[in-house]
Amino acid sequence: MKTKLLNLILALSVAALLAGCTAPVKTEPDTTPQGGEQEENNTEFPAHDGYRIYAIDNTGWESLLVYMYGTVNNLGGSWPGVKSSGKITVKGREYTYFNVSQSAAYGNTEKLIFNDGNGKQIPSSGEPSLTFEKKADYFFTVTEQEAKAFKGGSNLEITVSDAPVDVAPKELFKMAAQKRDAWNIYQVNPKLYGSSGAFGKIKDRLDDIKALGTDVFYLMPIYQQGTQKAIGSPYCIKDFKAVNTSYGSLEDLRALVDAAHAKGMKVMFDWVANHTAWDCSWVKDHKDWYAQDSGGNVVNPTADGVWTDVAQLNYSSADLRAAMTDALLYWVKELDIDGYRCDYAHGPTGRNVGPMDEFWKDAISALRQEKPGFIMLAESDFPKMYDDGFDLIFSRSAKSKLIQAFGGAGLDGFFNAYKSALEGVGAPKCPLFFITNHDDATESSPVTDFRSKEGALTAFTLMRSLNTATMIYGSQEVAYGSTINFFNTQSFAWTAQPEYFAAYKEAMAAVGAFDRSKALTVYCDGKVGIVQYEGGGALVVNAGAVKANVTLPYGGALTLDPYSFSVLPQ
Repeated sequence: MKTKLLNLILALSVAALLAGCTAPVKTEPDTTPQGGEQEENNTEFPAHDGYRIYAIDNTGWESLLVYMYGTVNNLGGSWPGVKSSGKITVKGREYTYFNVSQSAAYGNTEKLIFNDGNGKQIPSSGEPSLTFEKKADYFFTVTEQEAKAFKGGSNLEITVSDAPVDVAPKELFKMAAQKRDAWNIYQVNPKLYGSSGAFGKIKDRLDDIKALGTDVFYLMPIYQQGTQKAIGSPYCIKDFKAVNTSYGSLEDLRALVDAAHAKGMKVMFDWVANHTAWDCSWVKDHKDWYAQDSGGNVVNPTADGVWTDVAQLNYSSADLRAAMTDALLYWVKELDIDGYRCDYAHGPTGRNVGPMDEFWKDAISALRQEKPGFIMLAESDFPKMYDDGFDLIFSRSAKSKLIQAFGGAGLDGFFNAYKSALEGVGAPKCPLFFITNHDDATESSPVTDFRSKEGALTAFTLMRSLNTATMIYGSQEVAYGSTINFFNTQSFAWTAQPEYFAAYKEAMAAVGAFDRSKALTVYCDGKVGIVQYEGGGALVVNAGAVKANVTLPYGGALTLDPYSFSVLPQ
């Protein structure tokens, strides 16, 4: 692939950056959907737009729904699935059918879960997968045990043009000059560094981590994990003041923190204030610090899922608030860290205000008295966390909107979500944008979410170009194509994609040169968007599956390959 440059524009494109990392070439599809073979369908079916999934329903269920996940999670609807679009009888046989948008589905590979919407579904062993290619209709016989595919479909085909589209982005909105805490945070999972010596191995990678434009070096929990009722989660903490010795010693951790500081990075630890391990000494010594049932038994968290491996704390206790604040201060005094990312920061009260909010206000005040400028990041989407004193809160909706954009919905939804996320939030506070994190990586990879490794880099580069905080989950710079369970220990292949890593570094350096404190103008035309700062450079992004000939709103033009970007000069 190559980028076409105008004589007046120096464009840095993801295609040029990723020389040697070419996208897969589409071939004519195999007309046999995956999932087994059955009788061949050679019957004419009605013409229609998009794709259609036909099912011969032999389940005996009152209703039949289909849920799809894979390249795009929740394609066509959310769990438990979408209802059928109707039923049709052809040559005496009844088919239940589901319509799927062509623009949303083309090129995706999805798992199909047929279910009744009330808990009954075919076992995972019977779930077929389906790649939406040029054939428009797919046929399955569905029983309570499996969905088996026909060998053929209708003869209706979708025509997908490879010709470039012509776009002329128009102004979507302007934002006034404002200085935000636009940190670029790098999240480190020590469990990806093998079964021993993680602190030292991470220290050896600090130059690479810094080269990705990292301002804040963030370590997932490094504390002693519990074993009672445990399932391997690093967020099941036995002792808040003790190091997990499988990663190394306290002195090893100190050397890592000092080395990160020496390279100009702030250091953030992970903190879990909502719960403890069951074998934490507090469970025995301070039972009154925990939530209890009517029988006086300590309970596990249930507000956002049943987490049986941990015990729910109760912040109505002033003594608990004091002990937790003391533990927070310990690492500031011991290792001179610069911030905390706080797990499940809103606690069981959710968007409502409760005792935990009062704890955060007091604890954050104490932390900043100990170290002015201390950074606090809340794993929470609720704006109330800003009021509690947090500088940054998560924005899961931004990622969701961007996935939709790369799925054909257009970039205006993502850009408007960005604008909405900053409105009403006093500078320098701001949301945190990301394309993955340790939770998300257990479910999917950015490579699948954003259609290719090129798309994944383009998506994050777009996020990083904006005046807000961003986070790289250590592994996305290697373009991993599968899921990563953060409960498991493994030795990750950090050098597996050197060209891709080089492209990531170059892209982060290019957008890192933007002065985000300047006034911002965003332009958009469907799948093409432009981010431009007053007096500075600009980023042009193509989130579409075909090439785009882009006419720039301020003069000039360029051509972008699918899922690529160009950084225009200062």
